[in-house]
Amino acid sequence: MNWGDMGLLALKNALRSRQKTFFCALAVCVGIASVYMICEISRNARDQITQQVEQSGLSGIMVFGKEEQGMMAAEEIRALPQSVPGLKAAMPLFSQYGSCKLREEKRNMLLWGVDEQFSSIFHVQVKYGRLPSQEDVRLCQKVAVIEDTMALAAYGRENVAGKEIWISTDQLTESYQIIGVIASQKSGVSALIGENTLPAFVYVPYTTANLFSGVSSTNQLALAAQDEADAEAVTAFALNQLSRQTNGASFKAENVSGYIDTFSSILQTVSLLITAIGGIGLLVGGIGVMNSMTAAVESRRKEIGIYLAIGAQKKDIIGSYLMEAVIVCLLGGLAGGLLGWGLLFAGEKLLGIPVQFHWGYLLLAEGAAGSCGILFGILPARKAAAMHPIDAIRRE
Repeated sequence: MNWGDMGLLALKNALRSRQKTFFCALAVCVGIASVYMICEISRNARDQITQQVEQSGLSGIMVFGKEEQGMMAAEEIRALPQSVPGLKAAMPLFSQYGSCKLREEKRNMLLWGVDEQFSSIFHVQVKYGRLPSQEDVRLCQKVAVIEDTMALAAYGRENVAGKEIWISTDQLTESYQIIGVIASQKSGVSALIGENTLPAFVYVPYTTANLFSGVSSTNQLALAAQDEADAEAVTAFALNQLSRQTNGASFKAENVSGYIDTFSSILQTVSLLITAIGGIGLLVGGIGVMNSMTAAVESRRKEIGIYLAIGAQKKDIIGSYLMEAVIVCLLGGLAGGLLGWGLLFAGEKLLGIPVQFHWGYLLLAEGAAGSCGILFGILPARKAAAMHPIDAIRRE
């Protein structure tokens, strides 16, 4: 028999035993639906969590020195890329808690002093206006960048560039002109730990922050390695350079970008483990297919004996029964993929939770169903081919 004949025979046998085929396909359908839904749910959950973390704007390499040691002038920090190979940017960081007032909206605030390299180190989405420029830093301009959430709360709109914001720290209060509005750096973290947990973030030129706070040196800085450079090697070189410039002071570095990558890797591993657990349902369905095919072989002994007696080879018997198992599993896999997709689609509409569908998972589910047919159909097929034609006919 050629492959076409074996396929027709397998399809005929599958359609002949409609009830058996239905329940076998149903078992595979449930298994495939569960695996597909778990894949989609875990992938969407991982993407959502990673996206929320990335929205925090955290990136680059954060460096901290001890309180009494490691204090450096801002210009020394900004000059680091000239002496550290592979270092793209080095920015001093000044931070101070206080409060701010925009229109009638008052909030606790964390004031950040940055420079023109802000967007080169942190993930910043500028919605309106601009970020502090080199000229703003040089002239100590009283300009500020705020988050869109603060603008919405105060004015009911995001574009408030040109408006005035009052900043207070340590009994000092000054007005700053808003030059830019960025997407909230806290929206991702707030979504994970709760709204209104973190203070408002306000960004000003670090030179202005120096004048405002009366402190001209810092032990905090942010670094960014070049894309093709080894971040760990660049960081080690930079820390050594910082230690030499501060007479042996110790510094601690945290690769925030590396933490995010590690976090994503952990989430992916968890997703794979959950998917593997969901595969138990598919395993149960495959065992059901194997039992059904074994029963089919027993009930078709005379038919198998006749095929063997008229010249059918063992590979023909194996091929036809194996193809029958694959056809049943593929039908169940197709139904399971559609069922899982439909349930997720219905859940998206009813619960209002956005779901990103991945067609690759449907193809993977169908491939898993076909593999299930081969894996669990091979033993019954080999058993059918191993029969002696005369014994099979007589036993029938």
